[in-house]
Amino acid sequence: MKKLQTSVFAVLAMFVCALSALAAPVAGTYNSTDLGGQLMLGRGSTWRPGVNSGFPHVAHAQSWSGSALGTQWEVSCPSAASYVSLVDNRVGGVGTIVYTTNYTGGTFIFFAGGWPWGDGSGTLNTTTEITTVQYIMIAGNSTPVASRVNSNTSGVFNGGCALTFAIANGTGAGETPTFSKPATYPMFLDGTCGSASPSAQFGAWGDVTQITMRIDCVTETKTSTWGALKTIYR
Repeated sequence: MKKLQTSVFAVLAMFVCALSALAAPVAGTYNSTDLGGQLMLGRGSTWRPGVNSGFPHVAHAQSWSGSALGTQWEVSCPSAASYVSLVDNRVGGVGTIVYTTNYTGGTFIFFAGGWPWGDGSGTLNTTTEITTVQYIMIAGNSTPVASRVNSNTSGVFNGGCALTFAIANGTGAGETPTFSKPATYPMFLDGTCGSASPSAQFGAWGDVTQITMRIDCVTETKTSTWGALKTIYR
C-alpha cells in the first residue's frame, strides 16, 4: 500500500548549527516565517528500500529559501523500522489512511547567520510523525491523491542545551514510482545515512510548514553565600 508522505522533522525537529561557528544556542521559542518568525520553511524527503514499500524509512529535511536548500537548518537520518499504527478509514476505497511512525536518532544543525536562536548542532530523540493520506477511486483503483503530516521531536545540542520540542506540519508533493524526486528536494539518505544509490531512489517528498521550536539552556548556579565566598577567596 503506497504512502504519500514527507517527513517534517520538523521536525521536524529539525535543525543543527554549523560546527565551525562557536555561538551558543539561545533559549526561547521560535516560529517559521508563515507564523511571523524567522525560521525558514523547509522541504523533506523520506527514503525507503522499495519503489513503493519497505523499511527502514529514513528522513532528511532542510530549510528552503525559495531557491536553495539547507542554508539555515538541516535534519539528517532519523530512522523508522515500522509503523506504530495504521488505521484504514476508507469505505469502498474512498477515505483516509492514518499512519503513525516513530523515528529514532538522527542529527540536527542550525547554521550560523546571526539568527535569534544562535546556532549549534546536536542529536534527536524520538520523532513522532502522523500522516493522513486521502484516497479516492480512479479507474476502479483506490488511489492516494493528497497527504498531510504532523510531526514533533526533541533533542540535545552538543554542549548541553535542549531542543525541548519542535513541531511542524507538512504537505506531500510526490512519491515514487509515480514521480521522480526533483533536485529541489533533499537527497534521499539510505539506511547507512549515506546518499541512496542511483538504483534505489525510492520514497516520498514534500514541504515543511508551520514550524515552532523551543530551546532551553541550564543556567549555571552561582555561589551566593558570604561563607562560600570567604572560602573561595581565603
